[in-house]
This record gives sequence, C-alpha cells and structure tokens, in this order.
Amino acid sequence: MSNKVNDKNTLVDESQVEYEDINTGVLMEKPFNPSQIDISTKPLTVDLLIKRLKADPVEIDLFPDFQRKDDLWNEEKQSRLIESLLIKFPLPAFYFDGTNNNNWLVVDGLQRLSAIRNFVITKKLKLTGLEFLKKLEGSTFDQLPRNLQRQIEEAQVTAYIINPGTPIEVKFNIFRRVNTGGLIMEPQEIRHAMNQGIPASYIKELAELQEFIDATEGAIRTERMLDREFVTRFVSFYMNDNKNYIPDLDTFMNTSMSDIKKLTDAEREKMKSDFIAAMNLSKLIFKEWAFRKADKYPDKRKPINKALFEVWSVSLAKLTDEQRSTISNNRQLLFNESVELIKNDKKFFDSITVSTGNKSSVNYRFSEVEALIKNALKK
Repeated sequence: MSNKVNDKNTLVDESQVEYEDINTGVLMEKPFNPSQIDISTKPLTVDLLIKRLKADPVEIDLFPDFQRKDDLWNEEKQSRLIESLLIKFPLPAFYFDGTNNNNWLVVDGLQRLSAIRNFVITKKLKLTGLEFLKKLEGSTFDQLPRNLQRQIEEAQVTAYIINPGTPIEVKFNIFRRVNTGGLIMEPQEIRHAMNQGIPASYIKELAELQEFIDATEGAIRTERMLDREFVTRFVSFYMNDNKNYIPDLDTFMNTSMSDIKKLTDAEREKMKSDFIAAMNLSKLIFKEWAFRKADKYPDKRKPINKALFEVWSVSLAKLTDEQRSTISNNRQLLFNESVELIKNDKKFFDSITVSTGNKSSVNYRFSEVEALIKNALKK
C-alpha cells in the first residue's frame, strides 16, 4: 500500500476509508422468520416486460435513485441474449420488488432487461457475434421477419415477485443473495432502493451537507453511496441507543433507515441540526485527524474509520449546545485523551478494528468515548 506526504508533512495513507471488519462472530441475534418470506412465481412473456418498459410512466424501474449501471454488457453479449430468445433457450429468472405493483424495481436481471430494451424498444442494438443465427448478423428488431419478432415477444420467462408486506430485513437478504448482475449492489445501495421517499431523500440530504464534507475532508466517495452509508450509520445510532443495538449491523441499519419515515418533520430537523453541530465540533477538535485512528500520531495519519465516525458523530450530536461550548473550550484535552485511548487501550482499538458489528464492541467504544467527553465537561 502506497503512502504520500501531505502539505502538513504528515504521512497519509492514500486509501480514503479504512476497510472494516463488521463480523459479529455470532449468528444474527434476531433471525427473521422464514414464513415471512412472500415471493410469488409468475410465468411471463417477454412482451409483458416490453409493455411495462414502454409504459409512460415506466412500470419497471431500471433507474431507481442509486448508482447502478445498465448497459454493462457489450453488443455481442446483448446479441447472444436476443439469440437465446430466438432459438428458445430459457433465460435465467428475473427478480423484482413488487412493493409497488405499478413500478417494479429490478432486483436481478438489469442487464438482460437492458438488452431487450436496446433491441426491441430503442432499436439501437444491431445483432452481432451470433453463434447459431449467423444470417441475422447486423439486423435490427425492425429488420427481423415478423415470425421472429413474435418469437421474441412470446418467449416465456420466469419472474419472482417480492410481495408487499415482506419484512425489510428479509427483502434486504433477498436483494443481497440474488443480485448477480454485472455490478453487484452495495448494502447501502440496496437500503436506498428499498427505502425510496422520505428515508432515501433524507439520507441524501445529510450526505450532501457541506459540514459533513468538510469534517471528512471530502475523503468519502459518493460513488456506490459510501457517503450515505456513513450518514445511515450516524442516523441509526442517533435514533437508537447503542445499548439497544442488536446485531447484525446491516439489519440494524436497514431497520433504522426505514424508521426515518416514522419521525415527525421536527424530529428529522433536530437530528439534522445535531448532525451539523457534531460535524463542526469534530472538525474543531480533531482537524485533519477527525474519525481517523491516531495510534501513529503525529507521524502517520490513517484513513477514515467507520466505527470512529459512528461513535464520535453520535456522541457529539447528543450533547446540548452548552455542553458543546464547554467541549470546544477543552478541545485540546479531549483530543489528547482520544489519542491516548487509541494508543494505549487495546480493547478500544480492537472495538474499532475487528468485529466492529459485535454488540460488545459497539457498547465498549461508546462507553469509552462518552467517558472522555464526560471528563472534558468537568474541566
């Protein structure tokens, strides 16, 4: 791993965010009930999928508000998909989230649907690299004989529809297990897809705050929603006391993000205000060392650590304005003691390094940071 020296002559790891081991070391403490899984198997024709894609507004959402890419397949791979339909080869099953029956969300099958759209609807795909139907090379959909067009339209496919009422933790695991496309969805992208509306918009709003960007020095990527994962982690532990945390971390964050819509406008505004205050105070206390392990301080600055972001952002957000003022006055003391904690307390270091989703790790890092803050408030 390469390093570089910044303009403050501090050795900095070029990685922007530290890899996190969130393994809890135990099975999910509250596993979901398999009887809650509600998935329907539907035999469909390609023509039905085409009609949903052509509808205005569309009834299959290829572009939900998360950074997932269509058209990852080249023209030859797309053409082979069309050829499979023409020679009656079965396609793999499609998975859709059917929570809104008027707008299915693609769980698995995005690239296949994109190929069908490109050939039948937008007509921008010309068949190329075919294995069996060489005489159709270079053909568009409109240039096919009607019997072959009909063969595509009447081709049978299987779709699995995740029905309304399926618990969010069940839905998350279905997304994660069956998502096999060219660009596998990150957990935060799945959370975002499942929580459209108020929760998704709110997380996006907080992630775009300049105070958050400044406190993290713009080091957290927006690609694949990494920035929104950080914000969701803050929101989850802000809304729920760490003592009530039940592993695993992904399920905890899924449920918490869904619960955002249950808050009042005033409660969401208060959480946003506290988040901004926590970001400003973090930058004031830690400067360029905010949310980074300082075990090599002052010689080497490490990447941003998710667990440190979680515990410091939440702990500072829950202070009163008066307490934040006191902390601001005693910021050097708090900074020094936080460095000593990371350097000298192996249990704390481990709690932000390995099995960070373990309940004991979560509770220990919160208790230690809260103790530092309490001490600073006494001075």
